[in-house]
Amino acid sequence: MIDGREKKGNKTKETLLHATITLIAENGLEALSANSIAKKANVSKASVFHHFGSMETMQQEAFIFANVLMSEALEQIYQEAKETDSFAEIMLKYILFFIEEKNKDYLNLINVQMQFLVKASYDTEFEELIYGKDSEKTPYDFFEILVNDFYGDTLDANDLELVNDLLATYINGFATFFISKADTEWLVVLWKENIKMIEIYVHSLIKSNS
Repeated sequence: MIDGREKKGNKTKETLLHATITLIAENGLEALSANSIAKKANVSKASVFHHFGSMETMQQEAFIFANVLMSEALEQIYQEAKETDSFAEIMLKYILFFIEEKNKDYLNLINVQMQFLVKASYDTEFEELIYGKDSEKTPYDFFEILVNDFYGDTLDANDLELVNDLLATYINGFATFFISKADTEWLVVLWKENIKMIEIYVHSLIKSNS
């Protein structure tokens, strides 16, 4: 059973993680510091190190926390859309979710995830730091499950991996549009065309395997 002190500590830790994500989205990874986190969370600098020990651990935990929050959002989309028979329709609901004004805070998560991804692509030590601690969930789990739900019975493992990689590439590309808050009407049209191309590709794989 969690006592009052532990509950308060967990709440402070979550507040610090939210503050870290917001700061990374606003100012970038390189500007992140214990002082800025403490100020944003309205706690002492000592509290940052008390809960996380180091800035390296702080970044690890922020990355994992952002993944968990994003996974929760994707699960919500899936639960609302899973009754449909259309893969494209679910994927459309995915982009519409992030365009809606009430969900604009999720843009911070996309921003943060992209910053981690970009830095990890050229900084080996940072990559080891971030990916060295496993997260129970990642946003890509959602898309792998989705692709498998629709096409797992008709595609082999190699083809499923190809489709997942293709989808991940599109998603990463569109993440930059999300962050820049590009014209939403144009963004939806472009997304529909990209998903249509993925469906055409999937059906060509199914046909070649039949």
